[in-house]
Formats: sequence, structure tokens, C-alpha cells
Amino acid sequence: MKHIVATLFGILFATAANAAGDSHVLASFPELERALTTGKPVSVTVDLGMCTPATADTPSTKTRGGVSIDGYRITSDGTLAFADQHFTIDRDGKPVVQFLRYRIRPDGGAEFTMVVFNVPSYERKGTSLVYKCSIGHGLSFFSSP
Repeated sequence: MKHIVATLFGILFATAANAAGDSHVLASFPELERALTTGKPVSVTVDLGMCTPATADTPSTKTRGGVSIDGYRITSDGTLAFADQHFTIDRDGKPVVQFLRYRIRPDGGAEFTMVVFNVPSYERKGTSLVYKCSIGHGLSFFSSP
């Protein structure tokens, strides 16, 4: 399972968003929420080496990367949620689809979850991998000025 995790995260994050340059760091939940709700483009970088595995099936990893937030929702308890999904291939050259879910709480705590399904059957492949992170510790958010 560990080699699958490394490959899948590696493929995912090989196309990661670059948050360097003219980007503005969003260092708190209110800043992040304000940027999103005013329509600014926001990207997130992930450093899972700074996050904590949240389940016994989740291995430690030093994987890093990021994505641009295309859509999001804020639930009644104030949690900001967004997701990413994409097709890729596993180490055996078989097609899979990865679903990545980010949940950020108003206190800045966060959870990153990855679920992989075989294609075309959409049968779950392995278990969900879950990491506990926080804004500024494993997850960093950026917005263009």
C-alpha cells in the first residue's frame, strides 16, 4: 500500500500549483474565507510531512504539492470544504481516479483525505488516507493580489 500511496501522491503533486512569486499568504481562516468569498483566486499547498496521519492505515509521507481551489462550500458550523478529483494511473499502469477532500475549521485545524477508486468499476482501492493538518502547518493558502 505504501508504494501505491507514494506513486499516487507523486503523480498528483507533479502538476501542483506554484504559490511563489506575487502571491499573498493567507495566514488565518478569516483571511482565507474573505479571499474566497470576494472571488479572489486561491491556491493551497500541502506538505504532508508536517501533517499527522489520522488513522492506523495512513502512512507518514513527505509528499508535497498543491492545487487551485475551483469551488468550495462553507457549512453551517463554519467549516470550509473543497475537493479535487482527477484520473491517473497506479504503479501497475492501471487507471484510477483520486478524490481529495480538504476540510478547514474556523480554528485553523484541517483534515486532508484521499480516496482512490479503480476505473472503470469505481470499486474502492485500499482505504481512505486521512491526515490532520492546520493552516500554516501542512497547509498554506495563497491569493493573487
